[in-house]
Formats: sequence, C-alpha cells, structure tokens
Amino acid sequence: MTRPLFVHLGTSKSGTSSLQAGIWNSVEAMAAAGVGLPFRTRGAHLDGLLRPLGWRPVDAFDGAVDEALLAGVPARLRETPGDLLLVTNEDLAEVGPSQAARIVELASEADLEVHLVLTMRGWADQIPSEYQQFIKHRMTLTYPEFLGDVRRHSDGSGGEWAERYWRRQDPGRILDAWAGLVPAERTHVISVPPFKVDPDGVFRMMGEAVGFDDSVIERPTRALNSSYGVVEAEVWRRVNLALGDRLPDFVRDYGRNVRYPFVLGSLPTQASARFTLPPEELGWVTEYAQRSIDELRSRAYVVHGDLDGLLPREGVAKPLVVPTTEEVAEAAVKLVADFAVYTSGRVERIRAQGHAQGRASAEAEKPRRRRWLR
Repeated sequence: MTRPLFVHLGTSKSGTSSLQAGIWNSVEAMAAAGVGLPFRTRGAHLDGLLRPLGWRPVDAFDGAVDEALLAGVPARLRETPGDLLLVTNEDLAEVGPSQAARIVELASEADLEVHLVLTMRGWADQIPSEYQQFIKHRMTLTYPEFLGDVRRHSDGSGGEWAERYWRRQDPGRILDAWAGLVPAERTHVISVPPFKVDPDGVFRMMGEAVGFDDSVIERPTRALNSSYGVVEAEVWRRVNLALGDRLPDFVRDYGRNVRYPFVLGSLPTQASARFTLPPEELGWVTEYAQRSIDELRSRAYVVHGDLDGLLPREGVAKPLVVPTTEEVAEAAVKLVADFAVYTSGRVERIRAQGHAQGRASAEAEKPRRRRWLR
C-alpha cells in the first residue's frame, strides 16, 4: 500500500521553529498517532536530504548533488514506520524543479506518494522578520536598502538578498517547482494567523493538513528564533561590515564564532523597538498580497485558514524607529561584555572536556605502561 509523504516546505518565519521543535520533542507521541518522522532534527534533515541535494547555507541548492548519499534515502523512508510520513524544513522552499523531481523520485522508490504543505504569513510581517534573519547570514544592507531591493526585484535590480527573499517567500515560485509532480489536491496551503491572535494556529492547521490530532505535539515553553530589535540588528549588521572577508567559511568560521554566540545570548532579542513595515511600502505590499491570494485560489490548492489573512492588517504599517548612535554604541559595549562571558564559559567547557579526555587516555595507557615496566 502506498503511504503519503508530507513535505513541509516552509516558508521561513511562519512559525516553523516552534512547530518543528514541538514535533521533534514529540516523536513517540507522533508515532503513536501514526506519523513517522524519517528525520528527527534540523541537522538530520540537512545531512540526510538537503545537503545531498546540493543545499548550502545562504547559497540554497547551488552545490553538487551527492548521489551516493541520496541512494540511501529510499531505504530510510521505507523503513520509517507510520501510516504517513512527515519531513519539515523551511529551506525546502528554495528547491528548484530538478530537486523537486528528485525528491518525488526518491519517495516513489520507497513506495510513497508526495503531498506538499506550505505555511505562509503576510508580507507585512515577513519582510521585517526576514530582514533580521538575513542579518544572521552576514547581510550588510540597512533595512531601508533591503526594502528598496525587495520592492525593485521585479525589474531585475533588486540584488542577491532580494532574490533570496523572493525565492523563500513567493508562494507561486515555491510551488511552481513542483508543477506537474504534485497535483493541486495534494498541495496544502496554510495561512498562519498572527501568533498574538491565535498562538495555537500553526499547530492545529498542520495537524488538519497532514491528518493527525495536533494535541500530540508538545508545545514549546519558550519563544524560538525570536526576532531582534532595531538596535541589536544594527549592531550585528555593523559587525558584518567590520568583518569584511574574514571568517569566510559560513558554518565553521562565522557560525561558530559569531552567529551561535550571538544567538545563544550574547546579543539579546526584542530588547529594543521591533522592525515594522513603513507606511510608504504598504501600497505595493498590499497589491502583491492580493495578486498572490488570487493566484493561489485559481490553482485550487487545499487551503487551511483564511487566505485574506495574508493581506496587511489595519495598523500593521508603522514608521520605522531609527536607532541613535548612542543606543547602538551602548548595545555594542554590552555585546562585547556578554560575548566575553560566553567565550569564558566556552573555554572552561573545552578545558573540562580536554581534562576528561586526558584522564581517559591516561587510564587507557596504564596497562601498556605496566607491561613496559615489566
């Protein structure tokens, strides 16, 4: 019997971090509900599927495909128990037609039928959220520059970060990659309500789309992947500028020495005013949202929630708060102090680990030394 494989594509910043954390913390409960998870962490998704398909941080699916690693995917899918299977990673929003076709092919080899799930929020929320997310990926554009690039993207003058934004957030482009591979009746579009309005919405609608009782998902008890305020984001942006070409490897160099320390507490989130969509950008965002809604409806996808909820809400557009030089300087000094504390703790952990390894090596050496002494 052919089982369904639900592929949750994202989009980024649509509640995916909380949803995934809940799912991965509920593996046994999900299994009892008949939902199999072939990949049980973000790292497992990256190592088991995305990187073999050529995914690279920032560059999306521009790398070489590793067919040797992909060859093991059908067996992994086939051997995962469950009435249905679920994979979830927002970077899958960036796959092109060739990667989509390969995923369908791998699923077919495992006797699985691909279904798609796309979670979305309105662009009045997504543009500010993705801006601070891209700062974590070494972007150096100011927020007004980023806004202008995203707006101008349609005429080809938007630049690389605008291209990445549209690649990750334009539902038509995302789902076009699967055209002819997965029919509309197996494509689910979730319009995620604002968290303050319905904090449970993304969990409930995912259960509805995939076909399981969402109450089995353990809800996270804290905010995940929180956004940065305008001051903290500006500090990080200036760090990116000051780095220039140094720390070139994103994962090994930048990730370990900048991104992870900042995210793990050296740079506080939501400590200053939030990014907003400025009123002067509201017109084109509203027009784009309406075109997207009309297009999604014309394609007859299975919709969960209210597509009109993707339109900018009344009062959502607000003038941007521009941080002062004094605010940025104060936050930068605090960052240096907190980074020093973080680094000290990391050094102590590494030192303790080294001592433990040294003791283990010494214990292993004792029998050999005794034999030598004889």
